[in-house]
Order: sequence, then C-alpha cells, then structure tokens
Amino acid sequence: MMLKSILLGAAVALLAGPAVADDARPIGSGAIGELNFRFDSAALMDNAPSVLDKVAAFASANPDSKIVLDAHCDPIGASTYNVKLAIRRAESVRDRLKTMGIPEDRVVLAVYGEDGAKRATFAEDRRVTIWSTREPLASVIDRTFAGKGEAVTWQQPMTVAQIEGKDQVATR
Repeated sequence: MMLKSILLGAAVALLAGPAVADDARPIGSGAIGELNFRFDSAALMDNAPSVLDKVAAFASANPDSKIVLDAHCDPIGASTYNVKLAIRRAESVRDRLKTMGIPEDRVVLAVYGEDGAKRATFAEDRRVTIWSTREPLASVIDRTFAGKGEAVTWQQPMTVAQIEGKDQVATR
C-alpha cells in the first residue's frame, strides 16, 4: 500500500510539473530559461545551446536588464561542497553567455546550494534558473537571502548607491 501511495504521488508530481515554492519566483521579472545538470557536475548538458540562444536573444533585445542565474544543488553531500558546486554551475552558464556576447557585468549569480526551493526530484534540484530583472541589485540580494540563498556575486564593483538603484551604473 505504501509503494502504491509513493508511485501515485510521483505520477501526480510528474503531471503537475515541477513544484516551485512561491518565494522562488522573482517578483517583477520573468524566468527566461532553466538548465539542469548531472549529479556532481557543472558541465552544460546537450540542451544548453537551445536554452542559452533564447537567453542571449532576450539579453540583446533588453540591454537594460540584468540576467540573474539562480544556482541550485540537490541535498546529497556536504553543504559547503554543494555551495561551491552551485557556484561552478552558475559560472559555467555565465561563461557560455559571455562567449555569446553578453557582458559579464550584466550577469548576477544568486547561489542557493542545497538550500533553495526544492523540486519534485533531486535531478530537478540540480539546476540554474535564468531570469531577468530591471530592479536594483539590492532587490536581487534581498530576494536571494530571503529565499535561503548563500551568496550573491557580480562582476563589476559598485557603490552602495548603484546597488540600491539610486545611481545609474555605466555600461560598456
């Protein structure tokens, strides 16, 4: 009977799609892609080019938007290792976007490790969700830490006024 309940629950989860907590949805911005990763890997999978082509097209059409990479891991392994793995995953996405012409200073890494919103399976937890925002960097930082994030990184050094959106950040 227990096995039947587990299988039924798994079937419902598959039909319903991935379970994403409300706090994982960026306010005032939209998800523009998601990449999954193999266990213990930061290598991009075969579907990455099709997803990243859409992200690059969006970034090109919206030069005033930041591209945010929410990096997640499954809970297998040590928490500190998972944070480092999530960083490597986000960096591999950022590096590929850079080769596609997206400046590094437009990309923000929001690192959750194993502590972000959970999905239905561990395989779905191994992901980088890509979204865009025009909000100040302070909003991205607040959202990340409110969602149990571990770190936020970006390329360009900024003043507090720039982070809070009170001063325009020069773009190259």
